[in-house]
Amino acid sequence: MNEYEACRKWLRCDFSSIPTGLLEKAYGPTFDDIIILAPTLDDYKKEYIDDGNCDGDCESCTYRECEDSYYEDVPKIPSWGWVFVPREGLDARWIRNNARDIYNKCGIIVYETDEIGVFLGINGAGYDFYKVHWLPLYRLRGLKWHEG
Repeated sequence: MNEYEACRKWLRCDFSSIPTGLLEKAYGPTFDDIIILAPTLDDYKKEYIDDGNCDGDCESCTYRECEDSYYEDVPKIPSWGWVFVPREGLDARWIRNNARDIYNKCGIIVYETDEIGVFLGINGAGYDFYKVHWLPLYRLRGLKWHEG
């Protein structure tokens, strides 16, 4: 089994897929009970400033463009119609403890609710998610279920 196949198997076997429509029904229109663990608004503001999108004087800013951009780029319900819940407590703890790296290195948003626990979402569409998100997560997790 090559690395790509091992990654697909890991995702299929160790994660449950939940349609985002179910989250919409469960958490209503505001999604107040869904917490974004990574990226945080503060992390996003730093990136927003570093990218030259504003002068970085957040105290006197009245426009809050970075906040609007954050909620557009990091929605409480990702644009891809599914979220992924780890089935094992060990994976859930690892995800919670590495949320920032998971977002920064894999582009996967890390969420949490009291009812579901930790779960993952991708705000994107139209490209190979395994190549861009899941393989980097498999590698970051340190898994070696593949040969070669």
